[in-house]
Amino acid sequence: MANNIKQIYVSLQMCENEIRILVGEYFNTRFNIIRSEKYPTSSISDFKITNREELVKDIKNAVKDCSDKIGAQIEQVILVLPAYNFKRYPLQSRVIPDNGIVKREDIARAVSNSLKASCDPGVMVVNPVIIRYNVNGITTRRLPEKEVCDELGVEIDLLCADIEMCYEYVSVLEEADLKVLDITLNNYAIAKEAALLEESLNRNIVILDVEKSCTCLTLLSKGKLASSEIIYDGLNSMINSVYRKLNMPYNDICKLVKYCVNFSSEYPDDIVYAWSDQGTTKTITTAQLNETVKEPLNALSDKLLTMCKPIIETGAMIVLTGEGQQMRELANTLKEGSYGQLKTYYPDTIGVRDPSLTALYGAFFVYRDKVLLNNLDVNCIDLLTYDSLIDQRELDSEGETITSRIRNLFRQYIG
Repeated sequence: MANNIKQIYVSLQMCENEIRILVGEYFNTRFNIIRSEKYPTSSISDFKITNREELVKDIKNAVKDCSDKIGAQIEQVILVLPAYNFKRYPLQSRVIPDNGIVKREDIARAVSNSLKASCDPGVMVVNPVIIRYNVNGITTRRLPEKEVCDELGVEIDLLCADIEMCYEYVSVLEEADLKVLDITLNNYAIAKEAALLEESLNRNIVILDVEKSCTCLTLLSKGKLASSEIIYDGLNSMINSVYRKLNMPYNDICKLVKYCVNFSSEYPDDIVYAWSDQGTTKTITTAQLNETVKEPLNALSDKLLTMCKPIIETGAMIVLTGEGQQMRELANTLKEGSYGQLKTYYPDTIGVRDPSLTALYGAFFVYRDKVLLNNLDVNCIDLLTYDSLIDQRELDSEGETITSRIRNLFRQYIG
């Protein structure tokens, strides 16, 4: 176990339209969310950095805003990467335990040995994932610590992503004066947070992580992350349809598309938004919004269902998350096309209840596995500064300590 029962982690994800930050405190076997932050940016396109200087500036501003609000400087982060150019390499790693008794150090050594395997030149290993163990001819998914055996076999999947993207994203964080504590793929982090790997032991699962400009489809099968594909289509097809028709603020259109599209509304003529355009007040009703987004919505749903159809026909479950999960009509259309084999997912932890933050929250659990395996004791912020600030805030909120309160009480009677 790690030396400290309290650790604070920070995960960061760079998306095409925003930088997402999540701060969580691991304490007494559970995570408490301290802060979530979203900061706009426009320096990434198709997973490539288009304006490095602006992105560094945006990261610094996002981190500063978050640091100011939690009262301590963020020094390092867990980087959440898109599964771009995803590859998986399954392998077996074998080690001989010292004294014939399996220890966590032996398992960590098996994982370390697996990283020496050669991969395609265009990708790099991001997450080495332990699938199962083989002890004395018995296969198990349970950690075989303290088991007696002559040789320990560990089945490991090396999850890889585009090497150029990985180096670009890490280097831009370093330019922003941040250390990278760990890296994880967004699809693996989502599967980890939602416990979908365990669920996929019984039937196949497809994760649809729908964002504004793209959608990541991930297949989970037999407890493994089997494959992943990215299509460059998402909520933007509907957002742009509204934008072309009506000269409205982009951020407001995003909210309308996610929260106000309702094909079964009992009051289709109700106004859902009003704005001013060159001194003229304009409005849009539910019916007008529905009509504008219906065609691109159906096109996106058909594309996703066509890609998932062979898996759906085997009885697979589709799990919808990401920003697209917040659009009820997208979920309804996909559920109808998948014969009801769809569920929407978002983290139910207080402070995270936003499906676009699922991967950032899952990154904590991915890193926590590494902490337990390697006996690490790491914090992403200055813990002493943070704790002293919390103590001071408690003092300020009370106005006085219990001791001074009692002393003042006696002064009233003693004089």
